[in-house]
Parts: sequence; C-alpha cells; structure tokens
Amino acid sequence: MRMDDIEFHGEPPSNIPTMVVAFGGWVDAGEAATGALRSLVRQLAATPLATIDPEAFVDFTTIRPVVRLSAEGERTIRWPRIAFWTWQPPDGGAGLLLFRSVEPQQRWRTYATLLLDVAARCGVQRIVSLGAVLAAVPHTRPPLVTGSSTDPAWQARFEACGIRTRRSRYEGPTGMSTVVMDAATRRGLSALTLRGQAPHYLGGAPNPAVRRALLTTVAHLLDLELDVAPFEAAVRAFRTQCDQAVAKDAAVQAYVRQLEQDYDAPGDDAPRPRREDDFNPEQLMHELEDFLRQEREGRGD
Repeated sequence: MRMDDIEFHGEPPSNIPTMVVAFGGWVDAGEAATGALRSLVRQLAATPLATIDPEAFVDFTTIRPVVRLSAEGERTIRWPRIAFWTWQPPDGGAGLLLFRSVEPQQRWRTYATLLLDVAARCGVQRIVSLGAVLAAVPHTRPPLVTGSSTDPAWQARFEACGIRTRRSRYEGPTGMSTVVMDAATRRGLSALTLRGQAPHYLGGAPNPAVRRALLTTVAHLLDLELDVAPFEAAVRAFRTQCDQAVAKDAAVQAYVRQLEQDYDAPGDDAPRPRREDDFNPEQLMHELEDFLRQEREGRGD
C-alpha cells in the first residue's frame, strides 16, 4: 500500500464501516455537496485524519490557490484541500470516515486507488457519495434528493427513509465521484449515491436549500442527530433573493411557473417543460450572481 502522497495526522482507526465523500466540480451544483460535507464535519466535530497532497493530482491553473491576509497583514497562500476526517459516536457505535475534495484534473485512477486504500485501512464496507446536479426544478419548492445503490439492502433502506430511488440511464462524460464509486464496487464495497437537484437557471450560485436537503437526507439515512436549524435563515434569504431576481423578467417568471406545475404533477413520469424561446438561463445566472454579490457587499459579508 503506497501512501507517498498522503499525510496522516494520527493512527487511522480500523473499525469504521461507512465513508461519506463529496467532490467539488462536476457533481456539486450550487456547492451543495461539498457544503453538506463541510457541515457534517463541523456538526459532528470530526477529527482530522489525513490530507492528500494536491500537487500530484490538481492542475493549479484550473483550480488556483488563493492568497489571504492575516489580521497582521501577513500574506499566506491557501492550497486546494483534500482531506479525511473520522468521527466516533459517544456511545461507541459505528463511526464515519468523511472525505471532501476538489475534483482532480489528472491521475484519476491513482487518486481513486489512494482514496480507497485509506478506506480499506479504516475498515470501510460502504461508501456514500453526496452530489448535486442542475435539473429542471423550481427554486420555490423543496429540493428533491434521489438515491441509488448497488446493494439491495440499501435500496430497501432508501424506501424506508422515503428517499426516491432512480436508476441512472445517463451516458456521456463523467466525474471523479463516478470513477471512485465504480472502483469501490469492483473492490466489493457497497456504493450509495445521494443526488440533490438544483434549479438549472440559477447556475453556479451557492444553494443553501439543496445543501440542507442533502444534509437532512444523509442524517436520516445514517441515523445521525444533526441540527439543520442554522440553515433556515440562509435558505429564506436565498429564496427571497431568487424571487427578486426572477421577478425582473416576465419570461423567467412564466418558466418558473411551468416548472412548479411539473413539480406538483403526480407521478414520476410527468413531462418536463421546455424552455421558452426567449428565455436565456445563462443570462439569468449572471444576473443572479451579480444580484447576490451586491447583496453580500451591501451587508458587508
């Protein structure tokens, strides 16, 4: 087991059955998946276990490090972080291995092998992948979260938790999370995916509503006691800002109403509405990002 690119902060435990992962980039619409994982680490007060050196996997011209100034005016460089945490419940029950990462640009198979070697060292038997995708859904309704698994027992668990199950029929380019889950399945691990759906017309705007939905779903699935109340104010503010941005354009308002009708239609086979010819989602995305930035600047965030 080669661990040249990883630094452990302590001796890894060997009795953790479940790993939860989230990758930025391809399947992280609205930064919901990585945001949910970050919240999971904070609420559980998880312990840092290890970091992977991004040097061998990340193209820093694509995902650039950032410069920050300390209170004393000292400049520091923050590099993209690839990290593991562990959590053990107070009652001595089954713990969690948590992993959050940017999506690497190179050496994907080596990267997946390294990640799964750490999981094996910790005794992981199942992996839960958090993700978020852009979909034809309205921001005015609760975000949908769907699940799928290679394990029939976990499929049944999805149904018991009220999580919609959906077998993907997608073909085309894929992301790091799919590569990792495929490699995990080949090792005989159970693979579970949870995917939140973010309104496509909001583009890359950070979406606290989808983040909360993913966090609530994974907590239910894994029997975790988490507090999602801190999200309430952010979700309300985001909804208000989206409403104000959408209200500026009658065509966008009409499109959102179509999405609401489709969302509220009974059954899973309701037809998805087409976009209006004069509706430009890219333009709305830029307008919303400008609007949200102005709001943050006005509040001094």
